[in-house]
Parts: sequence; C-alpha cells; structure tokens
Amino acid sequence: MLSQADYDLLRELQHNERYARAYKKITVLLMLHLGQSMEVISASLGISEGTVRNYRQRYEQVGLEAYLQDNYQGYTG
Repeated sequence: MLSQADYDLLRELQHNERYARAYKKITVLLMLHLGQSMEVISASLGISEGTVRNYRQRYEQVGLEAYLQDNYQGYTG
C-alpha cells in the first residue's frame, strides 16, 4: 500500500508534535500497511471502521501531501 518513502515519512511525522492532530490519520495508514484489519484498527484507535475506510480511500485518491493537510480553522470570536 505505502511506498517505503511514504512509510518512513509517516513514522517520522507520527512522533512530531506539529502533526499531533493528524496522529490517528497517520496511524491508520501505518497499521493498514502492516496488515492490520479495519476492525483491529478501529478498536485500537477508538474510531469507526467507516472512518478507517474513508482515510484509506482519501489517501489513495489524493496522495500523502493532500491527505495530511489540516484545514482546521479555530474559533475567531
């Protein structure tokens, strides 16, 4: 599923505080790459199997760079 370069980058980003908000998204891809089932991933991360499936599909559709984009906009009051 992942290229070696993508796998290495995700392992690095998984422990980078800048990507803390994307931790689950990163970990889903890593676990899928390592052969874990959607059921195990969803139970381990506390997310639904549908979310795991959506993350996988999003990565396959847009690639790693777009997958990791965080478009969160905080409350500006």
